[in-house]
Amino acid sequence: MLRDYRKARPYSYLQAPDDQLYTAKWGNRIQLLDLNDESLEPFDDMHFALIGFKSDKGVYINNGRPGAVEGPREIRYQLAKLPWHLGRDVLVYDCGDIDGPNRTMEDLQDSLSAAVERVMSLNLFPIVIGGGHETAFGHYQGLKKGLEASKPDLGVVNFDVHFDLRPYDKSGPNSGTGFRQMHDLNKKLDDYFKYIVLGIQEHSNNLNLFDFVAKTDNIDFLTSQDLFKADYQTVRDWVDNQIADMEKIYLTIDMDSFNSAFAPGVSAIQSLGNDPQMTLAIIEHIAATGKVVGFDLVETSPSHDIDNHTSNLAATYIFYLTQIIAKNYR
Repeated sequence: MLRDYRKARPYSYLQAPDDQLYTAKWGNRIQLLDLNDESLEPFDDMHFALIGFKSDKGVYINNGRPGAVEGPREIRYQLAKLPWHLGRDVLVYDCGDIDGPNRTMEDLQDSLSAAVERVMSLNLFPIVIGGGHETAFGHYQGLKKGLEASKPDLGVVNFDVHFDLRPYDKSGPNSGTGFRQMHDLNKKLDDYFKYIVLGIQEHSNNLNLFDFVAKTDNIDFLTSQDLFKADYQTVRDWVDNQIADMEKIYLTIDMDSFNSAFAPGVSAIQSLGNDPQMTLAIIEHIAATGKVVGFDLVETSPSHDIDNHTSNLAATYIFYLTQIIAKNYR
């Protein structure tokens, strides 16, 4: 059982039959699923499971701009309005939110980990919508546990302006420490850990973080300026080289990696952020490898958004990624 888990009631999904697929929208095809139902059996074929992480406690702790707690709700609203292109054989289940305003961030991450592990045990592909980027550590732990039987080399690909590798021994974990926690966890277990970041902004990271990356094996990055100056083929070749030894990939997309003209509703706006179309092309290429086992979109802050630009962009990424993943899933 998933303690303090909230069943999905974020949107009134109105079901459309298979003979109406040409006019159906996501809101007509998403089905609700209660992960606490112990009678559930593993599903056949390729299906997706949406999990909301309704918390930005890590952003508060990190002295960031709060508001991402409402990200899951707004992303669902935008997603529900998009046209359905996944046919009749692929299903999307909404599993509700990890919620609990009076719970600690670590407790919420544990619940997310349990939900992701549960989803994988049901042979569903997890899509997590945050929430602050503290989402990442809970999601990663759930994927790692869900893959425990085969123990593949699970790499991490992060689209972000921040490394989120901050030390946490004195102040405790927050939204900027998740990937350092992953690194430390795997170092303790003597397990594989490779981490790459695309979109790093020099002015958004202290020198000690660049120093940590330089001294640490299997962590590499491209800056936002690298992405701006390079052509698509060059970036793709770099990515291919980096992910070659990753048997499976956890993909995480921080919405604050985008230029604020495209994503104003985030925890930390970026005037020199990435172009979303170039980013989508790279992400689609990664998804087409068939290695991605879970992805999330984080740091959407509706209270700071303009005309739902950011939540709509997040939903649009889900729209395209699910098509690529369903086609190349193995």
